[in-house]
Amino acid sequence: MGAAEIVGTDLLQGDIAQGINHAAGKTAADFGGTLPGRQAFVDGRASAAVLMMREREVAPVPTGKIGVAEFRLASSVVVVATHGSNRAEQITLENLANVFARDPRSPARNWNDLDPAARSELITPAVCSPAGSMVLEIFQGIVLEGQPFRPDVRLRIEPDLAADLLASRAGTVTLIPRRPSGRGKVLPVADGRPGKSSTAYGPDDNNVHNGDYPLQVPLILYVRQDRLAELTPTLRWLFSDEAADLLEKQGLFPAPKAARTRFVQRLDTR
Repeated sequence: MGAAEIVGTDLLQGDIAQGINHAAGKTAADFGGTLPGRQAFVDGRASAAVLMMREREVAPVPTGKIGVAEFRLASSVVVVATHGSNRAEQITLENLANVFARDPRSPARNWNDLDPAARSELITPAVCSPAGSMVLEIFQGIVLEGQPFRPDVRLRIEPDLAADLLASRAGTVTLIPRRPSGRGKVLPVADGRPGKSSTAYGPDDNNVHNGDYPLQVPLILYVRQDRLAELTPTLRWLFSDEAADLLEKQGLFPAPKAARTRFVQRLDTR
């Protein structure tokens, strides 16, 4: 592996990798996964790495304690959606665990189990985690803390079925990678865990990028300071509208345009 390569999460295989190679004028991307990418970056076998950074994970430090520039490139997100007629205004991580977990603290089968003022309506939980997204894995890690889903949760449903449930099933709560394009109501999510905010945030671009929306894992781009100059043309493309569109098509939330503009300014003023 050459020292000018970008490595990391396999979510960026395909169009993003091809765009990087085109911008670099050579094969520069090797997205074989976060763990091997992190190791290659630390060992000095890669100049940059895009890593999925879960809570409490520390940034990689290259051998020799080389300085590192950090850019929050995108996030893999879990959006919680329900039928448009549902009167729920928000939901907490604990409520979601009570709905989806096999052995929750306080099982919720009906919407009025979550809110006594809600109408009596059976909850029908479903997960839409298409290829290239991490909906199931992120939700299971953050909300279920690794425990299994309850047996009647519909796992890995197709996007068309998710859209149909949101349009036609009053009691549905469906986990999807992006905001619904058709009918359906997005529920803001409150973290509420000890030491965490109890404010509910919706999955808009700024709440995701700022880290306020709790159901996400960010994709952080780490670049060795001593390689920034040679990687600048490639990084300019990675921060472009074209790359952001490709990240969005992949089911990810790219950094908002204002943030990407700041990234480019950092390249120009180093």
